[in-house]
Amino acid sequence: MLFSSAGMSFKRKYCPKVYKLVLCIVFIVGSHCNIHSQESLFPELSYPFLEKLIFAAKQNYPRVKTFDRRINIANLNVQKAKLSWLDFLTFSAYYSPGTSNSVTLTNTTYTGTQIGLFINFGLIASKPNAVKQSKEELAIARLAADEYLITIETEVKSRYFKYMQALTTLKVRNQILIDVNAVYKQIKYKFERGEATFIDYSTALTQSSKQREEIIVSESAVLVAKSSLEELLGKKLEEIK
Repeated sequence: MLFSSAGMSFKRKYCPKVYKLVLCIVFIVGSHCNIHSQESLFPELSYPFLEKLIFAAKQNYPRVKTFDRRINIANLNVQKAKLSWLDFLTFSAYYSPGTSNSVTLTNTTYTGTQIGLFINFGLIASKPNAVKQSKEELAIARLAADEYLITIETEVKSRYFKYMQALTTLKVRNQILIDVNAVYKQIKYKFERGEATFIDYSTALTQSSKQREEIIVSESAVLVAKSSLEELLGKKLEEIK
């Protein structure tokens, strides 16, 4: 009975204070989370800056340059196909200065300079198709490049939005930490003066430590999102004005 009475006395003396403290901290965290959910991310976004990021990615990302090189190769193949129209003509020349070195063709002896022109009609027939094929390959290379430009633009937007989301979350959690620390300092001051219990102080300290851990997680998320975005840009965010 003595133990039971002591337990009941402890509950009446300490539990209401702890309960109020926990409610206060939960209210602070909950209020900020509610404000965060009601706030819009759009005011934090800068679409002119986003356009600069997209331009930087299209200029610097290695895979974009790969598509440009493929277009150059396809252009060269078109020029090569057009210039190969004369391949079907074959010229030959033979010089015979005297009778001793004369050439006999169809039982007839010729001396002097002889020129021959041969035409390959098979090549003539195949050239239009070769030129057409090279032009189609050039068109395909350009379409593939255009498709990837759309893809990289979408990817830059997605990573930029994730980066801004991480920054906004960090901002909100920093504000929560400020308010939770204010409560912790008050409880610590009262505890040192004997006006608050150890449980009150321990609860406030635990909540403060928890919010600090949340800050570390948020900072890590910002760094990861920033690094992911800079991967496409080919440079640091700070270098883009």
